[in-house]
Amino acid sequence: MASTTMAGARSKAGARFRAISAGLAALAVLAIAPALRGAEGNGANGPARGEPPAVARGLHLVDAGGEAAGLVVDLPREVNVRVSALAAPDRLVIDLDGVVIAPGVPPLGRAGQGPVAGYRAGLFMLGQSRIVVDLARPALAERVDFVRQAGTARLIVEIRAVTPQRFAEQARMDRASRLAAQGEETAAIARPPGAKPLIVIDPGHGGIDPGASGAKGELEKDIVLAFGRALRQAIEAEGRLEVQMTREDDRFIALGERVRFARSRGAALFVSLHADSLAGESDVRGASVYTLSEKASDAAAARAAEKENRADLMAGLDPDTEARDGIGDILADLARRETRIFNQLAARAAIRAIRHGAALHKVPLRSAGFRVLRAPDMPSILIELGYLSNAEDLAALHDDRARAALARTLARAFTTFLTERRDAISARVQE
Repeated sequence: MASTTMAGARSKAGARFRAISAGLAALAVLAIAPALRGAEGNGANGPARGEPPAVARGLHLVDAGGEAAGLVVDLPREVNVRVSALAAPDRLVIDLDGVVIAPGVPPLGRAGQGPVAGYRAGLFMLGQSRIVVDLARPALAERVDFVRQAGTARLIVEIRAVTPQRFAEQARMDRASRLAAQGEETAAIARPPGAKPLIVIDPGHGGIDPGASGAKGELEKDIVLAFGRALRQAIEAEGRLEVQMTREDDRFIALGERVRFARSRGAALFVSLHADSLAGESDVRGASVYTLSEKASDAAAARAAEKENRADLMAGLDPDTEARDGIGDILADLARRETRIFNQLAARAAIRAIRHGAALHKVPLRSAGFRVLRAPDMPSILIELGYLSNAEDLAALHDDRARAALARTLARAFTTFLTERRDAISARVQE
């Protein structure tokens, strides 16, 4: 798995592999949008050397007979491929270096085959796309190889069922390799003297993790990114803060990495943006603002945190890697009075601003154990902008004027909080 990149095959596996490849010759390459949203030749998403990205124009899952399935990716050239196994839940993760997956690939309705329950794919990080294969039963990649067909470098990953014991052993080895490669967490840095206070905007989800969805397929990751850009523009127009975003395009960023991004830059405030969807509750609407707490303020807040905290699982990450981030002991760090006070005051400032620019939830100030709020030395809040399951909220989130108006009110509130109130609050806390 971590060590099975481009692995060789047994003779029987080779025969099955050749059969898969031959059968795929009749498959049509999936149609893609005429414009690739700048993916071709866009150095921001390409390999570090500046080479244009390889655009994946087709992604298929085919029946390989018995307890096997073939996952096929159509690429313009061969790329580096890594496959690893993750347990609880059982998944295979396929990382493709220097690859961008074209819009609309894979299509919706990705039904399973053999031991594969389903799969999802998307941009994972700079210069890397990821395919996460959900398993119906334990299985491993028996062979990973490229086959040239009519100018296409067709990557074929043969996935075959194995015993639970074999899968567990491989998953343990792969996890040990990942943990060994992780760096140590650093404390939040201090900003240079005279620098503007920094606010970090964190549009949730992205890439392989779409987040919630609306009735017509509207995606949370797109809506919060659009609002994040509007908020950045409004804050910059105020001219008194520096603003950065954890992501500025459709890519996945792990929960811990979002926090590290802000802390490593000395952020004075971290604002995570989300837009939930509630099945069967289309009448629920309005924005909410969350702070961190050990115990959720209510059952709905607990469900929201549980849902958002699964983002790393959706993207094929270990569920417990946060314990290595240096922030896993956050509940003890919550005793840091200054950060806790700042969280509450920033949240209340956001609620007052939203009240003047958009609809508020009937319980606007809430708390729960969100992993992106777990920095002990950086004020952090999470804003649920509204519900994609509510027609009025969804319309407002899509409306350019409504989005800009809310962004302006929040920008003024955050600017006032960070430039006029924060130092005074800090002085009182230290007394």
